[in-house]
Amino acid sequence: MTSSASSFPAVDLYAGEHWQIARTLPDQIAPRTATLWVCSAGYGLIAASAAIRPYAATFASGGVDSVGKDKSAARDWWTRLTEWPGPDADQPRSFADLARRDPHATIIAVLSDAYQRACATDVTVAASLLHDTQQLSVVGPSTNDLEDLVVPVTARLQPHLGGSLLSLNARVAAFLLRSSVDDDHDLRRERLRERVEQTTQATPVPATRTAGQRLTDEEVRAFIRGHAGERAATATGLLRRLRLSGRSCEQARFGQLFAEVMAWGARP
Repeated sequence: MTSSASSFPAVDLYAGEHWQIARTLPDQIAPRTATLWVCSAGYGLIAASAAIRPYAATFASGGVDSVGKDKSAARDWWTRLTEWPGPDADQPRSFADLARRDPHATIIAVLSDAYQRACATDVTVAASLLHDTQQLSVVGPSTNDLEDLVVPVTARLQPHLGGSLLSLNARVAAFLLRSSVDDDHDLRRERLRERVEQTTQATPVPATRTAGQRLTDEEVRAFIRGHAGERAATATGLLRRLRLSGRSCEQARFGQLFAEVMAWGARP
C-alpha cells in the first residue's frame, strides 16, 4: 500500500471471477435489503463502498503477499486489523461488530479455508452475539476451525453452478440467496445446509478419467521426434494427441522434453 496511490471504492478495486459474482450477491435477495462487505487481509472488514488504495496482502499461503506464517499469526493479524479505525469512521470493523450493531441481522460470510482460519475467532464470537446462532452462516469448504457454522461447499457442485473452482463459494452463496426468495426468505443456516445437500445429491458424480499409460522420458522424446516435423507442431497439440492415444505425461514434464527435442533440431 502506498500513500501516493489513488483511492477507489472497494467494489471497483477488486477483480477476478470470484469478485464478479460476489458483487452481485445483494441483488440476489431483492426486494429485501442486503449490504455487501469485504473481508480483506489488507484492510480488515470493510463495506464494499469504502474508499481504499491498492494493496498486496492475502491470507492464502505460499505467495509473496501472504500474511501470517501460521494459523496463530494470521488470527493475530486479523485481530490487529479489527482494532485499526480503517477507511470509514464509525463503521463496524469485525464480524462481531456487525452482530453487536444488529443482533437480529442475518450474516452470510463467503470464506475460503485460509480466510476461515484467520477470522475463526471473530466469526465465532459474532455468532454468539446474534439473537440466534442460526442467523450466521459461513459458505465455503468445511474446516475444523468453523465446522459448526459452515454451509459446506464441495467441487461436486461445480457442474450444477458452472464457473471455475475459484468462484464456486460465491456462486453457491448466490444460488442460496436466489433460492431463499422462493423459500419464504429462509436464510437460517440449517435451511441453507439442506439446500446445498439436496443440490449436491441431485448433481451427477462426474465420470473419472482412466489414467493413461505413463511413458518414460525417452519414449516421450521419441513420440515428439516422430511428430516434430509436422506443420505447426506445438507442445500443447502434441500432448493432446499423446493423451488421446491412451498414453500420459505431466504437462510440465512434456513441455520440458518438447523444448529439449526442438533445441536439438528433432534429431533421431
